[in-house]
Amino acid sequence: MTKNIIAFQKGIIVTPNIGIDNRNLAMIVQAELMHFGYMLDQDALDQLGHSDAADIKDFHDEIIDYLKTMTGGQRDYRPIYSGFPTQVMEMSELELWINQLVGYWSGGSFVADEWTKTKGSAFEYVKYKMIASGTEENFQSIFTTLAKAGTSLTPNDLKVIVWFIKNYPTIVFPETIPFKENLCTIFGELIAANRDLKTVKLSKLTTTDVLRIVVHLSGGDISLPAVPPAKIKGGSSWKPTIVSNPDRENFKFKKFNRKERRFILSLLEESNLDVRDMKLKDQRWIRIGEILHPGEYKESFPRTFRAFQKIRNEKVISWYGEVQRAFNISFEVGLHKLSERAGEFMRRLDWMIRTNGKKRVEKILQVFAIIGEKSSNKVLFETYDHFEKRLDPVVNRSIMIKGARKRTPLPNLPAINGDVVDSIQATVIATLKTKFAQLEPIGDCWIDEELKKIPLPTNMRSLNDSLVPIIRGQRVPFGEGKKVIRPFIHWYDNNGTLDIDLHGYLFGTDKVTNFGYNGKHTSKIGCYSGDVRQRRGACAEYVDINVDNALEEGYKYFLMIAHNFNGGKLSDIKECVAGVMEREKPEANSTWLPSTIQNCMQLSSAARMALIAAYDLETREYIHLDLDFGTFESYVTSGQSAAFFTALTPYIQLPKLSVYDLLMWHVEARGRLVSKEIAETHFLYEDFGSSYTKTIEFMGI
Repeated sequence: MTKNIIAFQKGIIVTPNIGIDNRNLAMIVQAELMHFGYMLDQDALDQLGHSDAADIKDFHDEIIDYLKTMTGGQRDYRPIYSGFPTQVMEMSELELWINQLVGYWSGGSFVADEWTKTKGSAFEYVKYKMIASGTEENFQSIFTTLAKAGTSLTPNDLKVIVWFIKNYPTIVFPETIPFKENLCTIFGELIAANRDLKTVKLSKLTTTDVLRIVVHLSGGDISLPAVPPAKIKGGSSWKPTIVSNPDRENFKFKKFNRKERRFILSLLEESNLDVRDMKLKDQRWIRIGEILHPGEYKESFPRTFRAFQKIRNEKVISWYGEVQRAFNISFEVGLHKLSERAGEFMRRLDWMIRTNGKKRVEKILQVFAIIGEKSSNKVLFETYDHFEKRLDPVVNRSIMIKGARKRTPLPNLPAINGDVVDSIQATVIATLKTKFAQLEPIGDCWIDEELKKIPLPTNMRSLNDSLVPIIRGQRVPFGEGKKVIRPFIHWYDNNGTLDIDLHGYLFGTDKVTNFGYNGKHTSKIGCYSGDVRQRRGACAEYVDINVDNALEEGYKYFLMIAHNFNGGKLSDIKECVAGVMEREKPEANSTWLPSTIQNCMQLSSAARMALIAAYDLETREYIHLDLDFGTFESYVTSGQSAAFFTALTPYIQLPKLSVYDLLMWHVEARGRLVSKEIAETHFLYEDFGSSYTKTIEFMGI
């Protein structure tokens, strides 16, 4: 990760313009970027073209290498100009390029001229992803924007935060860092880098915050998943044995030096130091105590010493235990106790409504209306979305617990009365509008209807790294004139022992067709490139779906699946990238054409199988999934298509709570909805479609 790559991921270039004319070098970079479907806009090209030659070369090397890795093209792709940067275009070609680029920049359709048409392949229209000119201030604002997010970030964006802390001494921290996992990552990295913590404005830490910091400093997972068992079954099916669990190593705490121990103890001393919360992870706290030796510092940190004494030697009742005792006394006492923590009240709202009669439900809703403003916006959005799905009974529930090897079944839930759901959602909306009304006015606004196709970002932490971070369930339109979608998977096999399968299902109203190693290989609706097995080196599989022909045959959706046939995690595979190209003339051009990639991602799933994406052939839209699909122990057969369609179904429908809804609430609270022609502010699909962090800014805290 470098400064150039971070800026490029956010759609800007930040090389310094020093006034030197290096436009020929910049045009070479432009040509390379266009091979991958990217383009510098006019200002960005001018900025790069007037940068130092060394800066241009660094930008080229870093960005092209990044794009090769992200698209799975590092084994195949050869630069257009191998002699970069000394080899330059002829001036006549440079001028021609500029003329062609103006057509893109002006927003018009690019019409190929004879120079382009005679390059030996059929011309395909490409909708390039534009990179804009940026400043140092723009670049530093990336950190501030990510740090103030009120919900989880993608793993890559969390790495960006870490990069800034390690490399930028002058970063600007936001007023608050509301999301605890982000806060603890930042705090842990500041400690590791020996940075001044006074530069960060923080609310009072909780003991769980400090635990996350200790886990982060030890290289663990700050989401605090359950500690796996010490022993697991091993060996073969005919000779089973019990072995040490290797996953447990990731949960061990590092041995801190004296300076680090004092600092961690000081954080605990200044925290809320609630032993009721420490009780929930008491075994981990006992282990931390053995490493920190709080008894040696009991004079300096007396509260912390007493807390460890209680956890080790006394029977501590957690806050949740106190809530249970309160409900045992009476419903009213329990309700009052639970309302002490608004977030926990919201999370138990479904349970309380399901297990109580009408009069008690009315009381629950009254308390909910009072404490709603004390809850975070994140929890309010989650509450609204949760109850949107509670009008019908919920059956066949299960959850994939982090670190588990299979899904854990959950009990079925009865439907909740529609009037109760309406009341809850109305309260959530009213609460959010009250909060939004306290922000700056936004004047006359127009909202793009296409924003109804983008869900609010939740659980972004579980997404694989992708070329363009997209929210699960978001719909992205196909490029104009694209006849064929070509899902692909690329991987590298050192020893010739892997068997990775690209597989897919076409779903119609009353029929299913599967494409892949055990399905159709070719027909008028599609074609499979063949099953690559036991091949050393670079491997690839492709599936072509002819959109119009598939529709004529009665199919509406295509589901793309990646499957580690030999077993094991997808994340164990080297350089494993899956994505989709959109082709206009696939028969006339190279199989691999990076400029036509809609999106792609690196597969780092702990599962054996992943649902990559779905394609709505009727509306010509790509639906991002990135879903683990358990650990299948059998072949992918047509008999499993029902299970796949069940997993796909929630994402086929438009989101219950979309970016459109969020922006409408803002406009109703602090603006006015008007026509597109007279609006001062336009909320456009393209502004939010490739930037989930822009949505997060409007979600607030």
